[in-house]
Amino acid sequence: MTEAARPSGAAQRLLNDPLLNEILDEMERDAFETGVNAAPPNDEQRRNSMMEVRAIRSLRQQLKTRAAGKTKQPNRVSVA
Repeated sequence: MTEAARPSGAAQRLLNDPLLNEILDEMERDAFETGVNAAPPNDEQRRNSMMEVRAIRSLRQQLKTRAAGKTKQPNRVSVA
C-alpha cells in the first residue's frame, strides 16, 4: 500500500470535528439559501452561491475519500 493509498487519520478527524462540521453546515446552508432566494436579475449571485455549495460538498467528499484510503473520488453519475 502506498502512502497516498493509506486511510488518512487527519481526514477522518476533520470529518468528525464538530466545530468544522458546524461551520461548513452553516456556510453551505447560507450559500444555498442565498442562491435560491436570489432575485431573477441577479443570476451571477445565484451562480456564485451554487459554486460555493458545490465547493463545500466537494471538500467533504474529498475528506471522505481520503479517510477511506482512496486517492480518487467515486465517479459521479450524470442525471439524464
